[in-house]
Amino acid sequence: MIRMIFLFFSLILLVSCKTIISNQFSQTKTTQQVNLGSVGLDKDFLLQQEFNNAAIPTYNKPIKLRVSIKSFNKQTYKILTKAKVSQPANFSVIYIDSIPKKPQYLQLQIADKVSVLEDLNSKANYSLKDYLILNKRTNIITDISIALNQNDLENIANADAVFLVEESYKKYVLQYYKTSTEVEKISFSEGIIFGYKTANCCWQENSKHQLSIVDLVSDFNNCPNKTYRSANRAKKKINYFKL
Repeated sequence: MIRMIFLFFSLILLVSCKTIISNQFSQTKTTQQVNLGSVGLDKDFLLQQEFNNAAIPTYNKPIKLRVSIKSFNKQTYKILTKAKVSQPANFSVIYIDSIPKKPQYLQLQIADKVSVLEDLNSKANYSLKDYLILNKRTNIITDISIALNQNDLENIANADAVFLVEESYKKYVLQYYKTSTEVEKISFSEGIIFGYKTANCCWQENSKHQLSIVDLVSDFNNCPNKTYRSANRAKKKINYFKL
């Protein structure tokens, strides 16, 4: 019994190590450049902390993003330093612990979940939806932390609105509005992405026995009532005697 309790708490500790948790940062760290809105899975459930991209959905319209500006601390700066090795950038982030004013980064989160769900269920993503049905461990990147040069960081932080848009086939960039008419774009490759969050699909079967993605929830949240993370569980048993 004592051994079982020890193993249980050891498992919790290992899972906790995968995610960085502080008073301002709770994401899976990464050294690779991941795509906001892309589909994939973590390479190894416990031991590795990288995201294995499987597919990039087709988003038919711009996806509204929520922007938060954060200050680096020792922990997040250390993670950024490791990420910069594989994501060369033409700017530097200088962090000095003794100086009160710290450099900043952006946390970008998908705000318009309804539009994402509509696109995932659309004909344009028919094959992707089949993939998601068969691979229940897959998830979607809904949140990233990114360092940018000071000018781009301030422009996005002070923009009227920021969107994820398709610039060319399967290539997505940040589009922001300075005013209602002035539009600018920034490629993700111009920054350094060092953290991300993912969400899992919640499935439900409609009256025509078709599966739909009806919500996206994080690892620590449950799907809404009568919806399931497993597409197979969402499939209703047909009572042919009542047809």
